[in-house]
Amino acid sequence: MGIRRRILLSFLALFLVAFVLSSGISAVQIANAVEHRLQAQTQDLARFLSVKPGMLNPAVFDFIKQAYGAESVREDAPGTDVDGDYVFRASLGPAHELIMTYRAEVVLTEKRRAVLPVALVAAAGLALVLVIGLATAAALARPIERLAAQAKALPSGEVTRVGGGAELDHLVEAMNRMLAEVRRAERLGVMGQMAAGVAHEIRNPLSSMKMTVQMLRESGKDAESFDLILREIERLELIAAELTGASQPLRKEAVKLDSVVNDVLELMRRRLEHLGIRVEKAYAPVPDVQVDVARFKRCVMNLVLNGAQAMPSGGPLRVGVAPRDGRIRFSVTDAGAGVPAEIGSKVFEPFVTTKQDGVGLGLALTKRIVEDHGGSIGYDSAPGGTTFWIELPHG
Repeated sequence: MGIRRRILLSFLALFLVAFVLSSGISAVQIANAVEHRLQAQTQDLARFLSVKPGMLNPAVFDFIKQAYGAESVREDAPGTDVDGDYVFRASLGPAHELIMTYRAEVVLTEKRRAVLPVALVAAAGLALVLVIGLATAAALARPIERLAAQAKALPSGEVTRVGGGAELDHLVEAMNRMLAEVRRAERLGVMGQMAAGVAHEIRNPLSSMKMTVQMLRESGKDAESFDLILREIERLELIAAELTGASQPLRKEAVKLDSVVNDVLELMRRRLEHLGIRVEKAYAPVPDVQVDVARFKRCVMNLVLNGAQAMPSGGPLRVGVAPRDGRIRFSVTDAGAGVPAEIGSKVFEPFVTTKQDGVGLGLALTKRIVEDHGGSIGYDSAPGGTTFWIELPHG
């Protein structure tokens, strides 16, 4: 049963219950009112006749009988047994009373005549309620039906507003947020499968290359060049390990965050120099943090590389570690053009990038690693520079 019919039936059921109860009570009260009226009528006649004793005769009683539609009208002693469907008595004095009897069909006709206007009003009310119920059910159900129709088309597209009030608008917004999360999870799942496959394929060749370079370093003269190659191989190993081990439990240990950052900067030193990047460090004393060092180095590397690529002509790159609101913040500030407004809200989503040769995975991976550590990531962008930051709990 559709929601429109359920609303209408609920509306009608509520009215019918109220209608039956009110009509029943009204009918009983009106019926009682007819009997009270007949009793009051008998008392009024008795008061009139008691002040004019000469009118107590059969001719007057016959006139009253005809005028009021009674079955019989007479004078008798109080308490006298009288046959009749409805009997009404009123005192004419100490030893007499006026007795009027009515047939049942006469009284019932009076009651029906009195109840009829109420029944007509109730019938008109029922018809009006039916019309209002149909209109109300349509008004309430129409936006919900529109919403349901759009839900059938998901997950393609987005849910648009259907009217019906703020509550349904909030529901539409919530559905769009959930839909965005589902799509993001799907992209992350695909990205994880692709990344794990690629990483698995390159780890073995990297191990062979590393062993070969180490052997050449021991026998060669240009040790610095071999060290550079080894650092780059270690960086590739770090990336491959992070990609293949994303589903593995974190191996946390207490470390100095500035030491971790320095290790990454040293690993990237030659590359940053080649890009014309001038690193400016600003470290404040902070407590140790619990991190999976290998994975967190990947986060640092991504943010440093992201900042460096934001300055194609080179420039200063400020790297900071400092306490902030009870947490430890690592930040990277570049002097680039800033994050474009059109991708600002999606910058941490997979496959979102402004680089021509980028795939948009670095920041998405970084966000996932940071959240696995119970931390948060964000950025502050303005013309002339952008700061990406990571905040972690300490201890």
